[in-house]
Amino acid sequence: MTKYTSKEKEMARRIVVIYAVGIAGFSIPLTHRIFMQLTPLVLLLSLFLLVWYDRDRSKGRQLNRIFFYLLVFTAGFLIEMWGVNTGALFGSYLYGEGLGPKIAGTPPLIGLNWVLMIYLTSAIFTPLRRNLLNGILWPSLLMVGYDLVMEQAAPRMDMWSWQYGVVPLQNYLMWALLSLTFHTIRYAMKVCDYNRMALPLFVVQAVFFLLILLLN
Repeated sequence: MTKYTSKEKEMARRIVVIYAVGIAGFSIPLTHRIFMQLTPLVLLLSLFLLVWYDRDRSKGRQLNRIFFYLLVFTAGFLIEMWGVNTGALFGSYLYGEGLGPKIAGTPPLIGLNWVLMIYLTSAIFTPLRRNLLNGILWPSLLMVGYDLVMEQAAPRMDMWSWQYGVVPLQNYLMWALLSLTFHTIRYAMKVCDYNRMALPLFVVQAVFFLLILLLN
């Protein structure tokens, strides 16, 4: 069981406070739009936090990891662009204003969201024994479970919305396929992510989306 230092516990508490303020802000009609506009900043701050607490400083592996996550960002963004403009991959959906500026109807931040999700789920299972279950299957299933909640909350934060307000099964199947693909590539490239803030941040984000769904 992971034992956190006092500084790590304090950082975890700050993460909880930030997201708790976000829940309150989204739940109050007067401040809802303000907090919607702050969503890109929170995503960027979350990524900065993970970079700060990242434990792998080996130059050889770092170059490998940088290449992999550039691949995830680029592929994730282009796949989302294709999906939103054709409806062929995830179903029919449109991005709102919650993720900031868009290119061809697609916010570049969605590529960073793919990076965030792959990194978080990788870092949660990397400390365990390296095998196909811990390296590919469990991280991918965790991503799909996360998406089950996020998809319901996203329209309420104007991140994206689905035709007729229904998330199609096709979306979850595509999420599972992409999660498995990205984690398989990561496993084959031997990209390992060590970050003690990954689990706290993942849990807080999941609870955040769940409460947004319940309270809005």
